[in-house]
Amino acid sequence: MAVYLQCVAKRMRGGYKHEHINLLWWVQVVDGKPTSETGFSTHTQLIDFVESSGPQALWCPAAKPGQPGAWVGVQTLGRKKYLQAYRDGRPSEDLLGLPDK
Repeated sequence: MAVYLQCVAKRMRGGYKHEHINLLWWVQVVDGKPTSETGFSTHTQLIDFVESSGPQALWCPAAKPGQPGAWVGVQTLGRKKYLQAYRDGRPSEDLLGLPDK
């Protein structure tokens, strides 16, 4: 059984780059189907979640139509950790393309 969280919206704080994502809203997906379990988490909570659950724990739909989505990983800038979507091993802008909430 494949279980992961899919990002649905974001809230930024203090800027417009990935390291400024403050909150992410999500829906739980089981075996490819969204469930009724939804919520939001801080970037710190999601960093902990991704680091403890593995590279396929948090999914982000594609920012541009027709492209596949991307798994979300943890990136480090100095001592600060932040969330970054990766498609085919390359950073993508998919998280920044989520609707603001």
